[in-house]
Amino acid sequence: MYKKLFISIIAVSVVFVSCKKEATTWSTNWAAPIAHGHLTINDMVEEDHVETNSEGYLSLVIHEPVFEFSLDTLIQLPDTTVVEKTAIGIPSLDISPAYIQPTMYNQVLNLGTIELKEVIIGSGFIETRLTSVWPGRAQVALIIPEAIGPLGSFGSVHFFEAGHITETESSELTDMTDFNMNLTGDDGLSVNTIGITAIVQSNEETETYTITSSDTNTIGFSFIDMVPKYARGYFGQYTFSDTTTVSLSQLNRIVAGSIDIDSIDMKITVKNGFNLVAQSKISLFEGTNTRTGTTVDLDFPAKNTTMNIDPASGGLYDYVPSEYPLEINNVNSNITDFIENLPNSAKVGYKMDINPFGNISAGNDEFFPNSKMELFLDGEFPLSFGANELTIVDTFDIDWVDTGEITPEEAEVILDYSNGFPIGAIATFYLLDASNNVLDSIVGNSGILSGSFDAGTYETVPKDGSISFPITAATFENLEKMKRLKLYVSFSTDGTENIKISPETFFDFNLRSNLQISVSL
Repeated sequence: MYKKLFISIIAVSVVFVSCKKEATTWSTNWAAPIAHGHLTINDMVEEDHVETNSEGYLSLVIHEPVFEFSLDTLIQLPDTTVVEKTAIGIPSLDISPAYIQPTMYNQVLNLGTIELKEVIIGSGFIETRLTSVWPGRAQVALIIPEAIGPLGSFGSVHFFEAGHITETESSELTDMTDFNMNLTGDDGLSVNTIGITAIVQSNEETETYTITSSDTNTIGFSFIDMVPKYARGYFGQYTFSDTTTVSLSQLNRIVAGSIDIDSIDMKITVKNGFNLVAQSKISLFEGTNTRTGTTVDLDFPAKNTTMNIDPASGGLYDYVPSEYPLEINNVNSNITDFIENLPNSAKVGYKMDINPFGNISAGNDEFFPNSKMELFLDGEFPLSFGANELTIVDTFDIDWVDTGEITPEEAEVILDYSNGFPIGAIATFYLLDASNNVLDSIVGNSGILSGSFDAGTYETVPKDGSISFPITAATFENLEKMKRLKLYVSFSTDGTENIKISPETFFDFNLRSNLQISVSL
């Protein structure tokens, strides 16, 4: 509201540019309306963050993530190249057109302590690359029977011309998105194991050729950027701990004063989007007012207490994260003192243990699409408070254009208002140069008067008033030197009782100007 007011005030020092002629000078008075408006709480706070509480007045509500992490980086399939060599174990062998040799083998993936049984690929590729030195034409089919995609099991077929002395090569890149891969091997009892079948055969129609034990072919494939969107197995034991500082930038502008609040309800919720057991602990939650150097440590019952976090429920497409809420209010904590300290930064210390008891799920941990472990902060802050010269400051960069031959002599900007808020305010503008030195100030002849609050009905009877902001010729000269403008607004409530903001609260205003200028042409 006050930022808009300043913009309107400065608008009266409209800049003009004129052509240079013989000097002719006169003075004139300009009077004009500048702006008018009707402001409610929704013009100051986003509508999603305001609701009417059970007592009939307004509350601010928040739902903000403090931190989150996922295990997807831990359970990614590594970029792996696998190479198998095929050779006969006898000196020579005749390969007829009917020759066929199937070979099955297991390929184990190195995933450290993670033991996967099943993954569904969200994105990634398999590149198959085969070579042949057989002296006749050959055909190789590479199949992963338990990697099933939209069109069936994964398979690639490669055809080779006669290799003779030099080898022939064939490669193929396959998009593995949405492939479901069973990683229990060909026996169904292993983990991190891909069962692979390679079928090598002649591709001649009538000719028979001979291979020897030195005619070694290679069969290889590579995983490239394979990221699962679902995984099942045992994800190992991990501990995540950190202390993070969160900037409460909205409170950085408060430079003086104090507030008195009635009550606050806050809830810290740990959400587990994985089908696994976890434990969590909040070890630190402190807020610091860097202006005063005062730190308040938030105390609540579950602080420094290990919380057992249940697994998520449901399945791949209907999973529901489990929630562990921590209720914090002015009965079981010192949250009132915490907020009244007006912290502009908060330090949060936390610890998270994944599978603290080991593999108690028998290898049936589950990672779902978009699974996360999250810490959310929910709060309801009833707009019931008292303010004593609570001062907010903001600074704006200003660019001016040369005013030419039009010289402002003096001006008066008048604010007519009807204040339906049960809180008054005083606004002061300071003109700053490029080095942030104060050049001048613009002060109204009075403050905005508070509406009359009724503690029984929570209603406020609007107060009508008028404020004049005089701008002298000297101030106009300083306006041209100004590079920044600093705005101080000091809020205070009347009386000793805390006021409450009702849904009908409003502020109406009309801004008009009287401007006297001297024109030289």
